[in-house]
Formats: sequence, C-alpha cells, structure tokens
Amino acid sequence: MTTREWLSAWDAGDSVWSVDMGGMGPSYEQAIQTLMVEMVRDSNCELTTDELAMADPEPSVEKETRWNCWHDDTIKRLNGLPWGGFSGAQVGAAKTLAFLILRDGPDGVKDSLRKQGIDDRLIQISNDWHHP
Repeated sequence: MTTREWLSAWDAGDSVWSVDMGGMGPSYEQAIQTLMVEMVRDSNCELTTDELAMADPEPSVEKETRWNCWHDDTIKRLNGLPWGGFSGAQVGAAKTLAFLILRDGPDGVKDSLRKQGIDDRLIQISNDWHHP
C-alpha cells in the first residue's frame, strides 16, 4: 500500500496499520496517531530533499532547528482538539512516526518492525473515533 492509498483509506474511515507510540492509553495514542496522519497529509505524502536531510546521522544545529519546527503549522491547527493540547512527547512521537511513514511507506515501516521481531507494536487505527 502506498502512502497515498494509506491516507485515502484513513480518510474513508477504514483501518490502517500504524505503530503504537504512546503506551499511555487510547486517548493519548489517538492524539499521536491523528497528529501523525495530518503531518503525512500536510507533507503531501512525500518528503522533500531538504526534509530527507534531517535523517542524516551527522548532528547539526541547522538540522535540529528544521526538525524542531517541522510541521509547526500542523501542530497548531490540531492542538486543542478533544485531547486539550499535545504534550511534547506526543509531538515527538508523531513527528518520528510521520517521518518514517513518509520515508519508508506504511508497508516499509510495518515490514521493518516485523523483521526486528517487535511487531507487537503494530496497531490498526482509523479516524472513526468519538468527536465531541
């Protein structure tokens, strides 16, 4: 499944594969997953060359600054939905997962976890959740 197909399935209310990032309960996890999906959407389902450079293992102030600001508009747009505001940990988890899905595709992320033997973190998510 391509990233665009994955996003279309989410938009249709179908369940899609993702990775459990929170471990703090369903509402906490739903906030992470929703933010992550919207980051993928706002990236138009692909990373730019500049964004890919954020994965370069060589540390730099420029790279860290880009990462810290990555998807600020998405975060501001969604912050305060039913969960009342994202924690820094939720934002970090959503950014990490969004980056991996954009870089490797949803199937690539799933396959990587399975190869590592940690597929117990794979979860099914959907946008079919209670909206106040």
